[in-house]
Amino acid sequence: MISQKIKKMSLGLGLMASLSACGAYDVAELKERDIDPSTFGGAVAEEYRKFVAFEADQMMDWPDANYFAAKALRVLGDPAAAQPEDFSKWNIDEQFLEDLEVGDKRLRVAMRLIQPEEGAQDLARAITSFDCWIEQAEEGWQTDHIAACQTAFNDALEGLEAKKGIEITDAGEAKVRLVVHHDLDQSHPRTDDLILIQSFASKGWDDLQLHVHVVGHTDRSGSEEHNQKLSVSRALAVVNAIKATWPGEYTFSIEGLGETTPAFATADGVEDIRNRRTEAEVTLSIEPEFPSIETATR
Repeated sequence: MISQKIKKMSLGLGLMASLSACGAYDVAELKERDIDPSTFGGAVAEEYRKFVAFEADQMMDWPDANYFAAKALRVLGDPAAAQPEDFSKWNIDEQFLEDLEVGDKRLRVAMRLIQPEEGAQDLARAITSFDCWIEQAEEGWQTDHIAACQTAFNDALEGLEAKKGIEITDAGEAKVRLVVHHDLDQSHPRTDDLILIQSFASKGWDDLQLHVHVVGHTDRSGSEEHNQKLSVSRALAVVNAIKATWPGEYTFSIEGLGETTPAFATADGVEDIRNRRTEAEVTLSIEPEFPSIETATR
């Protein structure tokens, strides 16, 4: 497949010769356009504008400036056009491909889990920095520029992770952690914590592949044998609460650790609600295939 660089070069040769035609017009229009960066589309276009100015004014790379100026203008007309480049269509040296593949997986998970209005600035920086990373990797010789784009991309994703309380892995999965608490010697989660479980069902992730690892814990107020059984019972109760609430298809694994791993260290025999907890780690994948242990469908 012909590379994006060749496509851009074929479009940009006339521009470089005469500084006329629509490419120069796109760059000039983007520079003069009144952009509202508080919206997602505006934030994306503003980030592209910075990149275009650098490519045109400092690097004198008019084909790339033209290409991304046109893309920014499309995004201003339709924010749904804010999609990252397909790095496989660019002529990139093999030494950069592995990192770009990881970045691509992480970005696509972030874009699926986080609505543009929820993380407009960081999501815009992630998309545009990824495109910058691809463009610099195709040129291949300015390693400091490649590293700067890659770092900006990772920083933007870390901002999204912190704001949304998720972890996006290099494997292209996301992890979300829920912690619910229990009354003394009770398996069922407290009422307030049931609301937390129920709220997860409203996130609109039911089309994704989900695996939930559930771990029950106790405080140190009972015997070790009793607490071990109680921790398993708590994990099962949380699984049942999830089954009763969450739509879609998902798999489970459960574990009971009794009083062995307290969230807060206490003396033996001490009651502490902070330790009477069940932790659920939800792993989400946008890939169609996902390991199955026990499948529950509602």
